[in-house]
Amino acid sequence: MNTDDAKKVFPVFEAKFPGVKVEHTRASGEVLTTRVVTEKKAGQDLFDVVESNLFEVGYIIDQGYTQKYIVASAGDYPAEVKGADGAFIAARLNNDIPGINTQKLPAGITIKTWKDLCNPALSGKIAVEQGDVVVYSALRKILGDTEAQNVLKCIAANKPSLRSGHTDMANLLAAGEFAVTLSSNGHRLAQLKNEENKPIDWGRTDPIITDVQGMALANKPPHANAGKLLMEWLTSLDGQKAIQSTGRVPANPKVPPKYPDLNNFAKIFYVSLALRADFDKDQAFWNSTLGVK
Repeated sequence: MNTDDAKKVFPVFEAKFPGVKVEHTRASGEVLTTRVVTEKKAGQDLFDVVESNLFEVGYIIDQGYTQKYIVASAGDYPAEVKGADGAFIAARLNNDIPGINTQKLPAGITIKTWKDLCNPALSGKIAVEQGDVVVYSALRKILGDTEAQNVLKCIAANKPSLRSGHTDMANLLAAGEFAVTLSSNGHRLAQLKNEENKPIDWGRTDPIITDVQGMALANKPPHANAGKLLMEWLTSLDGQKAIQSTGRVPANPKVPPKYPDLNNFAKIFYVSLALRADFDKDQAFWNSTLGVK
């Protein structure tokens, strides 16, 4: 959870439970994982709850740094956003969708599928977040290996601009730096469109790739009860509504997204831990194809 969202969500929790103070650490998934591993190897048990993208949380779980905990509202959540045994649960989701600047998109071009990004008219007009390997991993499962490889190769042929950071990339898209992105966070695109009146839209691919943001309880939490309380609240209807207020997509289907146009997707493909099995191979192909250093 980024700092801006945390400043909106955690004060609601703290107001409901006086005396419980959330100490929030914001870092990218890779940096957060490295920090947890370093602390644990040094014999330091400093965190109560970890929350990040599912691949990173899955790695932390595999190291034995978390414990199983089933929240009271777990039954309200789809199987795709939780571990059946309580290993993790998501409080929020990221829709990974092609972003569009409607003023910069060449006339006559529509973005409805990932293949549409292969159009030569988009040469030099595409941006790719260089760490979005998970998008390619998902495309392999959706399209099959050969077609996914071909799509990535033809996108690479369009000489995309490699960027770091989804938020910065979305802001540059809105500013007209490029016409489309391979994958942007849906909630940020919706904020730019609905709250900042930017010329933004997105490709409604079938299915939509949805990145699960996993949350797990530490194996040796210094504040075990407070950690459990936070997980219970974040997954409760009150917590989900607090997440909704930030523009993020709540993981509980009972609480719809703040922006209705993030709730009209025909099908959803949830990123799962099973995709991690081929991550090294996927990353190697991604890096070599796009020229990621």
